[in-house]
Amino acid sequence: MSLFFLMMVCYTFAGEKGPYQADWKSLAKHTEVPEWIRDAKFGIYTHWGVYTVPAYENEQYYYFMHQDSIYDKMGVHRRQEAIYGPLTEFGYHDFIPMFKGENFNASEWAELYKKSGARFAGTVGEHHDGFSMWDSDLTPFNAKDMGPHRDVVGELEKAIRKAGMKFFVSLHHENNHTYVNLKPEWAGYNPKYEKLYGSLMPKDKWLDMWLGKCNEVVDKYHPDIIYFDAWMDLIPTNYLQTFLAHYFNESEKQNQDVIVTYKNEDMPAEVGMLDFENSNPDSIISKPWLCDYAIGTGFHYSWGYVEGMKIRTPKDIVHKLIQVVSNNGQMLLNLSPKSDGTFPQNQRDVMAEVGQWLWSFGEAIYETRPFTVSGETIMDGNKVYYTRNGKYVYAIFYEWPGTNMPVLLKKLTEKNLGGKIKSVDVLGLKEIANCTFTHGKDGLSFVIPNKTRLPSDLAQVIKIEIE
Repeated sequence: MSLFFLMMVCYTFAGEKGPYQADWKSLAKHTEVPEWIRDAKFGIYTHWGVYTVPAYENEQYYYFMHQDSIYDKMGVHRRQEAIYGPLTEFGYHDFIPMFKGENFNASEWAELYKKSGARFAGTVGEHHDGFSMWDSDLTPFNAKDMGPHRDVVGELEKAIRKAGMKFFVSLHHENNHTYVNLKPEWAGYNPKYEKLYGSLMPKDKWLDMWLGKCNEVVDKYHPDIIYFDAWMDLIPTNYLQTFLAHYFNESEKQNQDVIVTYKNEDMPAEVGMLDFENSNPDSIISKPWLCDYAIGTGFHYSWGYVEGMKIRTPKDIVHKLIQVVSNNGQMLLNLSPKSDGTFPQNQRDVMAEVGQWLWSFGEAIYETRPFTVSGETIMDGNKVYYTRNGKYVYAIFYEWPGTNMPVLLKKLTEKNLGGKIKSVDVLGLKEIANCTFTHGKDGLSFVIPNKTRLPSDLAQVIKIEIE
């Protein structure tokens, strides 16, 4: 047993040195949602792991390949045995040597994130399959010792920070111990694979490894955000509290304002940031929140790369971001690189358009806070969402509101604005187009000059300055 592993296990029993102790009252003193993420608004991460080798159905391939029953609705098990052979001869671990990541380049990933408009970025550190994407001393089943033979998390941490973004790691292995129960006759039903297939390991030993891995990510890479997937209710409270105390104390030493996310009621609201997976509130929530969406969509909806996957359009992504930010949220978008470490061209093209919109109109998104109301629908059915930054209010239209005709925004009354309007301008033109306007008890009515062209085909921004 390595010295590092012994140190990790000792955290369970020895208590923490620092301002935070392993109890909810102490942990609640931590600032759960620091201002930096409220300014950042948009982040990007990836699901990249062994599951991108079969590249079929979705990133839960490890689970579905073992469902040799009525649960094999998408034919994953049948296809697995037809292509790779029976599970008695070919296990999930046999995909690891195929996961080479030969074209992975952390700097190129960071550049893509940056150009796409992200202010925080990262990757999945470990998915439900038990394969760690960092240089781990606690398990041989990691990306440095196997597969790509690269410290993926470590390389991304350096590249992302160098590009000026906050660093993000997500951990999804909370249910690895119960995720798949292997049959004795299947390949991999062997103690040498217990650190990959958690169901082979005694629960207490597995929990010590879970805690050790979480602490290892903190100690080696100091992420600004650690995102936990669901099933945190499977982790005993004392283990979770011990980890949080260690993370928060280490962040104090690093002078970091860190965030831990949770779903449902897996943690007290006072210690973490609530995350909504593939959904978001449609009204303003007073406490800031996070939501995460996959670029994948349609019938082949997946977080990890699969062959034939359909993806969201730039307009879909920008519209969702606008809605999220107007309701006091932050958006995390997942991209899906192939097993060789490259992003499909269609994903790169989509993100180029998203980035162009954010670099052009980002003042209506970054550093903003919610307006009194999140938005409204005008007479032609056009959705309008509002954000605010000091004396400026931004009205963000899903569709171009038209020129040389009055546009009425009923929610922008003097009471809601907190003052009189000084100017109304169209953003995104070589010269900002000043609009004529009237402002009264019925709201704001303005006319966009006929000489202006369509600034963007994704969404339009009207900037309103208050006296």
